[in-house]
Amino acid sequence: MRAVYLVPVVPTPPDNASRTAPPGNHNPLASALSDLAEFDALLDAAVDAIVAIDQKGLIIRFNKAAEDMFGYTAAEVGGQPLNILMGPTDVTDHQQFVDRYLRTRAGRIIGRGREVVARRRDGSEFPASLSVGEARSPQGLRFIGLIRDLTSQKQAEEEALRHREQLMHASRLTTMGEMAATMAHELNQPLAAIATYTAACQRLLAVGDCSHTEVLTALREIGAQAHRTAEVIQRMRDFTRSRASLRKIVHLEALVNEVRPLAELDAKANHVRLFIYIAPGLPAINADGVQIQQVILNLLRNGVDAMRDVPEANRLLRLHARAESPRLLRVDTIDRGHGVPEAVREQLFTPFFTTKATGMGMGLAISRSIITAHGGKLDCANNPDGGATFFFTLPTAIET
Repeated sequence: MRAVYLVPVVPTPPDNASRTAPPGNHNPLASALSDLAEFDALLDAAVDAIVAIDQKGLIIRFNKAAEDMFGYTAAEVGGQPLNILMGPTDVTDHQQFVDRYLRTRAGRIIGRGREVVARRRDGSEFPASLSVGEARSPQGLRFIGLIRDLTSQKQAEEEALRHREQLMHASRLTTMGEMAATMAHELNQPLAAIATYTAACQRLLAVGDCSHTEVLTALREIGAQAHRTAEVIQRMRDFTRSRASLRKIVHLEALVNEVRPLAELDAKANHVRLFIYIAPGLPAINADGVQIQQVILNLLRNGVDAMRDVPEANRLLRLHARAESPRLLRVDTIDRGHGVPEAVREQLFTPFFTTKATGMGMGLAISRSIITAHGGKLDCANNPDGGATFFFTLPTAIET
């Protein structure tokens, strides 16, 4: 919660008032002057900008931090409208809030914090947090604003987001790197077929005794195998390319089907039977599709790895997706490996912890951060009949 300063506004004494009093008598004016000096010292000691306005929106107080933040002196802004410190949109919104409050006394900004776009003397704009308090003085109602420059905070948040996206991109590259042998095998098959059919065409043409049908058949096969190769490369490219996070309304079944060929290639290369079931009619989700696919593929790869030393006949990996409730989807990946030791389970989602000989230890940690950022949960449990289930939930896009 943002801090709110409710600052009393001390009236300025008239110019012709005496600043001294007979000895031994209480002097209210001297007391007021002392209070005013202490009040000004308090304002100037504040780290955040403090600006006081009257109910007409004219600036009557402007502390030292405000001078440093906006580039104006207190003398320059005194009696000026507040809009010289705010962006055009926020000026309109702020005045509407104030007018509504004066009419209804219903607080929309009083005692609450919100983000605004502030404007410096040179015209440059910056993000700021504004908290507004109310004070009463002999001159009437006053509003006191506490303003905090959010530029550094926003830059840090943007930098953290960039690092997170770079880390997720690196994780996707690592996943593809781990599947490199499988991809090479998958690409080698159509390339070998292309070479074979090309050689056959050359022989037929060299002999000179060939029909158009035979050549066309060979060319069709070459085209089909080239298309198959291109599809594999395109899937890899789409999955591994660097991109900004983008959320939109998507269907889980479509996301799974897009990475299904890659998952099936990996499972086949490791002699694992892969069974995928998506319950029909699942509601849509608001998600970054590539990030959710990254989680799905990572969990499936972990399931394949968990059964490397299991007899081939028992290597079965299942992915089930269903609605846990009208507002929550659940995805389970169920393997027949040796399960997760209890001592390891607590560290499993910790960055750089891995049970693989060549793993980075980032896959599950990144997967959990992705699901958490989407408002879901990622966890695991051992199966009663052996193996482990890794599951995650995602909120549906049903509007409340």
